[in-house]
Amino acid sequence: MRVSRYHRWLNWREVSEVQSPVWQDATLPAQCCVLAICAHPDDIESWCGGTLALLVDRGCDVSLALLTAGDKGSADREARPEDIAATRLAEQAAANARLGLSGLRFLGWRDGELEDGPELRGAVVRLLREARPSVVFTHDPEHPYPPYITHRDHRVAGRVVLYAAYPMARDHLYFPGQVAEGLEPHAVEQVWLFSTLAPSTAVDITTTLERKIDARLAHRSQTGDPAALRAGWRERAAAIGAPYGLAAAETFSVVRLS
Repeated sequence: MRVSRYHRWLNWREVSEVQSPVWQDATLPAQCCVLAICAHPDDIESWCGGTLALLVDRGCDVSLALLTAGDKGSADREARPEDIAATRLAEQAAANARLGLSGLRFLGWRDGELEDGPELRGAVVRLLREARPSVVFTHDPEHPYPPYITHRDHRVAGRVVLYAAYPMARDHLYFPGQVAEGLEPHAVEQVWLFSTLAPSTAVDITTTLERKIDARLAHRSQTGDPAALRAGWRERAAAIGAPYGLAAAETFSVVRLS
């Protein structure tokens, strides 16, 4: 596969510029505030755990917000949703520690029940105005992987986060009650969309792949065979990186908002 001018790998030890298919070069500096927003526990480990660990190494303050606790994520017919949620939130906290993330927020929605409406948009706008990240990571709602069968929560989460990042969190007339409380508008600079079929950027995660996998293995309730998972994730990272000449990679569509 020939790598086009819109596909450029990123070695965080040397450069910090990426290409976007929509905007001009988007820059992700070190020492910035980064917030990943995802639908369920273990989503970030799958798609951006290696990159988030790299950003931690670069001095970024990286935190995670979960829209749901994945409370339907069990095959145990006797398990109660509240118990599943408690287990999965504890597992996510352990995974965060393995990646070096600074915080975990849970917004309290039910698994499988995310809706693109004012309530969820307002909650995510509030989150952005409180956390004030320069860079946000979230699901790609337009070109998701896998196609057709992507979890509905992933699509809704990505769309709501994009709406919230631009223009809602930035503009004071959206959710003015928050501004009246003293919560100032905030402009997100970039959104990195993961689990995407339209990547503009491949990130070299060779140095953080094992941390990514270790973080995923913290989700014990979601892991049948740890050895098989580790081998499979190494193979997947290699397959993603191969077109870019990288031993291991994660890919993103990067949208620059300012």
